[in-house]
Amino acid sequence: MFGGKRTLGLIGTVILLIATVSATAAGTGIPELQGSRRTGNVIFIHPDGAGLNHWSAARIYWYGPDALSPWDTLPEMAAYRGHMEDILTGTSNGGATTHAFGYKVEGLGSFGKDGDGDAARSIRALSGYPGSIMREAINNGHPVALVNDGDIAEPGTAAFVSEVGNRNLDNEIVRQILDGRPGFEGEQPPHIILAGGERFFLPVGTPQCAPDAITLDCHVHLDPITGAGPSRTDGRNLLKEFEAKGYVIVRTRAEFEALRERVNSDRRYAPYVLGLFAADDIFNDVPEERLISAGLVDPSIDVNDKRTNLILFGSLPGTLGYNPPTAAEMTDLALTIIQRCSRQAGKPFMMVVETESVDNFGNNDNAIGTLTGLKHANDVIDTVQRFQQRNRNTLILTAADSDAGGLQVGAWDPARNVADYNNNPTGVSAQNVRSPLDGRYGRNSPPFLSEPDAYGRRMAFAVSWVGTPDVSGGILSRAQGLNAAELRRTFRGRFDNTDVYRLMYLTLFGTALPSSVGQEAPDR
Repeated sequence: MFGGKRTLGLIGTVILLIATVSATAAGTGIPELQGSRRTGNVIFIHPDGAGLNHWSAARIYWYGPDALSPWDTLPEMAAYRGHMEDILTGTSNGGATTHAFGYKVEGLGSFGKDGDGDAARSIRALSGYPGSIMREAINNGHPVALVNDGDIAEPGTAAFVSEVGNRNLDNEIVRQILDGRPGFEGEQPPHIILAGGERFFLPVGTPQCAPDAITLDCHVHLDPITGAGPSRTDGRNLLKEFEAKGYVIVRTRAEFEALRERVNSDRRYAPYVLGLFAADDIFNDVPEERLISAGLVDPSIDVNDKRTNLILFGSLPGTLGYNPPTAAEMTDLALTIIQRCSRQAGKPFMMVVETESVDNFGNNDNAIGTLTGLKHANDVIDTVQRFQQRNRNTLILTAADSDAGGLQVGAWDPARNVADYNNNPTGVSAQNVRSPLDGRYGRNSPPFLSEPDAYGRRMAFAVSWVGTPDVSGGILSRAQGLNAAELRRTFRGRFDNTDVYRLMYLTLFGTALPSSVGQEAPDR
């Protein structure tokens, strides 16, 4: 038999071990969130494709090597781990599904489901709800908003409300936003939707609007690169159907400004809004050289202007798609409206903002496009930071799911156009491969010039790429506001992609959920 002191010591050790195991997901080193907390608003910013390297390049170009960008000033941070259930590199659709449901899923096909095509499974979220955190929020009376500088069917936003077996089913994804998911018909759409993607709302053959006669029976936008227009094959005009549900429809800069003026002049006005500012993505995600050959150049901007005179967003001057609202402008309007809705409902709101431009320009190795997308992402962060400072019960959380193209900055002679560099040598000179670098207008163009450093010096640089695919990269999640300190306290060693859901759920609903690492999402 054990002596009394030894028995007490053993019991104490067992209790300590049990406490340790209960506080840590087995074998993962993830401390569990503790208890329930007061609830508040959730603003999830998804700067898709933005690794630490991207943020550093944006800081250098737009603010200066020694300056602070808005992203730099988000006070809490943790290293993000983004692998999928079956592959190491995160995908836009798989990553978004993981953020929305709290479970790792297959990377290549999953879009609000787990798996690809007919084999995709309908799943429950980590809370046990038969749908995403946003669908749970909507169906429990929380106001929600989606903002994207891509099209609204992009997975970073749409996987929070639609469930399909293939990310290319844009028309079906948009239909579900309006009608509800299969088996859940009649669900409400988000209160505010601001993005591109007009073509997925109108039937094939819809005529183009005249500039002075814009109605819901005509389309405003054509894709500036492909010329593609309305694409629905079921004959439905979803613009009219959204209007019948009480939505204000805006599709041009002028209509956006008119709505913004009305919202700002009437503090009680909180309309349902559907804004669609391009046929597809609001940005033109092709290489710089293709933009030039397509004539997508703005003659009103000087060739040496830091912003570039390439038309990266919207369409040509003189068209209805010229100078579309930026992600920050859309976010600002959405915040004004959704806060009013939140007060009326007596419940916190949820907003998902995606700057898909960072990812898509990166996947086309378009350096100035990627840098501009990052500037827009920083502007979004600045906008929501100012909101959070006035509304302390708000969580701002950022997370990309991968690194688009592996962008890197390298020093360059300011007097020479960028050229190339040796890549992946074998030791045999005849087998050397030269990788072209990007300057301000693509290959063989002038280098970029930083903003001044702490010594007042501007320095030239070129951009190199790993390639066009997404890679794992170094992703850093940052946060500010309510529960943001959990990145430091609970997730300081690692922040799994599934933990995005947990932190949002804790803030919106006040419930701390256990980690799902090592578990498959349950069937619905």
